[in-house]
Amino acid sequence: MPEFQIQHQPEQNLFFVPLDDGQSAFIKYRHSDDRSASSEVDFWSTFVPDSYRGQGLAAQLVDHAFAWAEDNGYHIRTSCWYAAKRMQARQQA
Repeated sequence: MPEFQIQHQPEQNLFFVPLDDGQSAFIKYRHSDDRSASSEVDFWSTFVPDSYRGQGLAAQLVDHAFAWAEDNGYHIRTSCWYAAKRMQARQQA
């Protein structure tokens, strides 16, 4: 599995990988609007261009984003189906 260079743009609430053909893969997140849950982050959208699918890119993005959230003390919520699938796999491991 190739190793991708993941970048973080906190001002846009996203982690992304710039790809060779000018496209990017990304995972987007948002902080909770609920003041009582200020330490919650919701990963709500993951995208990988068709030509890069099946190479483990989405898994690396999600795992990197989860590690960032955990390192910063956030409770993780997963509205994105793929992020939810990765979270479930982590919990079963």
